Amino acid sequence: MNKTNEEYIEEFHKAFGASIKEEPSIKILKLRKSLIDEEVKEFFVELDLMIKKLETGESISKNDFERALAEMADIQVVLSGTAVAIKQFKNFREAFLRKHQSNMSKLGEDGKPILREDGKILKGPNYQEVNLNDLV
Repeated sequence: MNKTNEEYIEEFHKAFGASIKEEPSIKILKLRKSLIDEEVKEFFVELDLMIKKLETGESISKNDFERALAEMADIQVVLSGTAVAIKQFKNFREAFLRKHQSNMSKLGEDGKPILREDGKILKGPNYQEVNLNDLV
């Protein structure tokens, strides 16, 4: 059986005595915020290095991608860790699936994406906001 990300992280939290399904506290929220911030910043360092290489005509190396991929995994670990640590976030997987469904409703009338100049996908006329009310 394949486990979800959160099931793997719950295993980690149990092994290391980290929070599992607790009520939010200032301490836990500050820790989770700090961990997420730290990992995102480390990922940004890797992205910035890759951008700089492309701007100077260099190629992005396999090692560059490996480091960035490791940082992406770290971000997922701390996000899933937040879902495991705080009881009200226990339905993170379902929230993700619903958010995906909502995002798919962003397509334009012609079934094509509507893009901002920088490539960001915008909400189409049939966009449906995600409802997560029953998950918390």
